[in-house]
Amino acid sequence: MKLQSITRFPLKGFAGERLNKSPTQRFQTLQGDRQYALQYAERNPPAQAGWRPKKFFVQSVQTDLCSQIKVDWTLENVHFDYQGNGLAIDRNPFDGNILIEWIRSLSPDLGQLTLETLTTGFTDEREAYVSLLNRSTITAIAKATDTSDHPERYRGNLLIDGVDPFEELSWVGRTLQIGHATFEVVEPIVRCRATECDWHGTRTADFLDRLDRQLDTDVCGLFLRSLDNSEIVEGNQLTVVS
Repeated sequence: MKLQSITRFPLKGFAGERLNKSPTQRFQTLQGDRQYALQYAERNPPAQAGWRPKKFFVQSVQTDLCSQIKVDWTLENVHFDYQGNGLAIDRNPFDGNILIEWIRSLSPDLGQLTLETLTTGFTDEREAYVSLLNRSTITAIAKATDTSDHPERYRGNLLIDGVDPFEELSWVGRTLQIGHATFEVVEPIVRCRATECDWHGTRTADFLDRLDRQLDTDVCGLFLRSLDNSEIVEGNQLTVVS
């Protein structure tokens, strides 16, 4: 079993950034994951600072624009492209005002937006998890549901291979070693309508119904809790240690 790829999503709801390696921090997401999010200005979350539920942010379940915008993350800049209409902005600091103006020019119906920042990440769950996907599970789901076989559909941080389909679900409550980093397997990831979008131009409106009907499940992947300050590297071996 090995770690096939590492991905973080610096801007929640938009295309991710492939990494060759990443530091891990105890009880934290991957560094920089979901650090930024575009929030609807007219929606008032219960807390104006800190973590907020995903419904307050722009995401692919609400608009196809998120998946149609190509994003190239470089060390110093971010390049966005929508059908030849491009934008390049500084990454540090992230220039949210220019980005918001550009996105609203593409889709004025989104209304007023604000760029929110959270060092610990605007993950879907309140706790800062790292998400893991099994390549063979994704393939099995695609075959059973007659849908495209793209891991991007599930927007996971870690993609592993060399594991039988759905075998990873038996790891809940156990500990994983990936390279020198250690993780606790917390729970399976229950999927929402965001998985209708495969991030390659196809949206399957009844994807969750197909998943339930064909495989009697609504999960794909695992939430992990990082247990130490270490590092993971693409190609690391994965071991279930306890």
